[in-house]
Amino acid sequence: MLRILIILTAILVAPIWAQDDLPEGPGKGTTVRICTGCHGAEMWSGSRKGGNEWDTTISTMVDKGLSLGDADYATVLDYLSTCLGPATAKVNINKAAACELSRVLGVTSQQADAIVEYRTKNGNFKDLAAVKKVEGVDAAAIDAKKDVIAF
Repeated sequence: MLRILIILTAILVAPIWAQDDLPEGPGKGTTVRICTGCHGAEMWSGSRKGGNEWDTTISTMVDKGLSLGDADYATVLDYLSTCLGPATAKVNINKAAACELSRVLGVTSQQADAIVEYRTKNGNFKDLAAVKKVEGVDAAAIDAKKDVIAF
C-alpha cells in the first residue's frame, strides 16, 4: 500500500518538478501539463530542435493518441521552438524572448525578464552599454557574451 501511495505521489508531483528544470517562457505551463501526461520532461527538456523538428515530434505524439486542440498545439510548438530551440550563433537582444536570452546569454530567467521589460518600456537597445545598465543584469555576464549579441 505504501509503495502505491509513493508511486501515485510521484506521478502527481512530477509535472511540478519538471517545471523547475525548464526555461521560463510563454506557454511553459501548457507545455508541461500536456507533455508530462505520459512521460517525464526529462525525455524532451534537454532537446534542442528547430520548429519543424518539434512540429514532427508533437505530430508523432498526436498520432500515438495525445489529444491536443489547435490552440494548445500552437502554444506548445511555440514554447518548444523558442525556449528549447537550437543554439544560435547570435541572439537579437531587441527581439528575442526572455527564455531565448536566458539560454543563449547564460543569464538567469529574472535577468532575461528584466532585459525584455526594459526594452518594452524604453525601446530597443542601441549598444552593449545600454544592456549593461538594466537593473539586475550582471554586466560581466553581458560582457562575456558580447560576441553573440546582435542589435
